[in-house]
Amino acid sequence: MNRRSISLALAGASLLPVSVMAQGATGGGAMNRSPGPGAAPQANTPPANMTSMAPDQLVKMTHEAGGFSLATARVGMEKASNPDVKRFANFEVREQEGMAQAMKMAGHNLPDPQFGGEKYQTLQRLQAANGAEFDRMFLQVQEQGHQELLNLTTAMAGSQAPMPDKLMALLASDRIREHLIDISVLQGRG
Repeated sequence: MNRRSISLALAGASLLPVSVMAQGATGGGAMNRSPGPGAAPQANTPPANMTSMAPDQLVKMTHEAGGFSLATARVGMEKASNPDVKRFANFEVREQEGMAQAMKMAGHNLPDPQFGGEKYQTLQRLQAANGAEFDRMFLQVQEQGHQELLNLTTAMAGSQAPMPDKLMALLASDRIREHLIDISVLQGRG
């Protein structure tokens, strides 16, 4: 892997958290629950409960979570009223675009995610919000998405995934943690 590939992998990895947090926002108290017998694992399942999942499933879930993070960050680039929130959205877009490119370079040819249900509704609520209300909602969605992405990348790094996927996940996890701190500061909690 050359330096450009590593940079792309790192950039893309940081985008994953937003998607994860957005999906986790709709999961209520399910963040610490593991799926029941025969149930498909959810992205907000604790990482320890996902490491035995098929690597392709983890990649797909991570791609979908990153795609949602990208979609919401694009809305944030347009609608954020706070310049710091707008800057965060811009960084998130670049990172998620880089991560998608890195996943393609690693051999994953996944279709663009389609959002239905809760994610579609979340996008609609973001589109309808304005000003400080938008900024607050956007940061909440990003926080939930980043937590989901952190769970997924942590699971992937500890799974039987191919080494390029594990490396991307490992590098992404640290960026995701940084973004969670940034989000906390932007929310006035840091």
